[in-house]
Amino acid sequence: MIVLGDLHLTRFTKAEVGLAFADLCERHPDEPIVVAGDFFDLSTDAPRAERAAAIEGVLAVHEPVRRALGRRLDAGQPVVLIGGNHDADLGQNDVGPILAKVLRLGAEGRAALRCTPWFWRHRGVHLEHGHLYDPDNAPGHPLIVGEPSLGVHFSAEFIHPTGAHRYLQNNDETPLKLLVSSFQWYGRRAPYVIYRYFHAAFAALARSGPLYRAHHESERGSDLHAHYAIEAGVPASVVDQLFAARAPSTLESLPATFARLYLDRVVATLLLTGGLACATTGRPVTGGTLGTLGALLMGTSWLAGHNRYRGNVVDHLTRSARHIAA
Repeated sequence: MIVLGDLHLTRFTKAEVGLAFADLCERHPDEPIVVAGDFFDLSTDAPRAERAAAIEGVLAVHEPVRRALGRRLDAGQPVVLIGGNHDADLGQNDVGPILAKVLRLGAEGRAALRCTPWFWRHRGVHLEHGHLYDPDNAPGHPLIVGEPSLGVHFSAEFIHPTGAHRYLQNNDETPLKLLVSSFQWYGRRAPYVIYRYFHAAFAALARSGPLYRAHHESERGSDLHAHYAIEAGVPASVVDQLFAARAPSTLESLPATFARLYLDRVVATLLLTGGLACATTGRPVTGGTLGTLGALLMGTSWLAGHNRYRGNVVDHLTRSARHIAA
């Protein structure tokens, strides 16, 4: 069995990624393939497109992937696609037929294709994408395609309109480093990239805390546990336990969202800049007050750590894996 994940296929993904996947399929024709999440990156590529059009658009660009999957499935070799935070739609009932049509599968190929929104178990091996255990990417419920997590929100509202795909693999750095990098990566487009970052950040803040709308998804999804357990071939109690181990979404808390976006440092920088401006234009008292507040806020932020979130995803996934194994 071959397990892989995070190809993040979009219409703009380098052709080499699709060619490497197609080559893997060709070199291991007799091994079942399980993609443990984010085979597609629909939230970045086409967040508002109709599902069928989005999937068809990606595979039209990556023709080697379409051909390799089609040949493998029509030969009766199983392919399992597990939904991730960037392709949660894979768990929807219409995705199997959509893929079957795009891949031009016959009856045997349709039977060999499996799409599941959450996890897959095979001979004692548990496989899932893991975003359920990461606060920045945890959905309201993995069986419900509803309110986007913080990470998916940024994919749709920041990376999609700017094409700033470099940020997908650099999302645990501080905003200052990322914003400076925007000039290195995107040159004259950097001001627009920075604008879209703050536009997405304040939009996320506006839908966090008391305005977070995914609370009801937990109850709706929990009602589906028994049915999903039958599909997954596990007791319903296993599904209940996995969901109980989830991480609360960052967006559930306004302070957590504010801190995760490092907006405390943004405010501190504005206060320091304003204080300096006032001090140099004949308003020393106001300048001193603003500067002091800015320095205190910046100092408090740095006491919590220069980079408060680097490595967090690895820690979250390690703990969750140990919990599942236990």
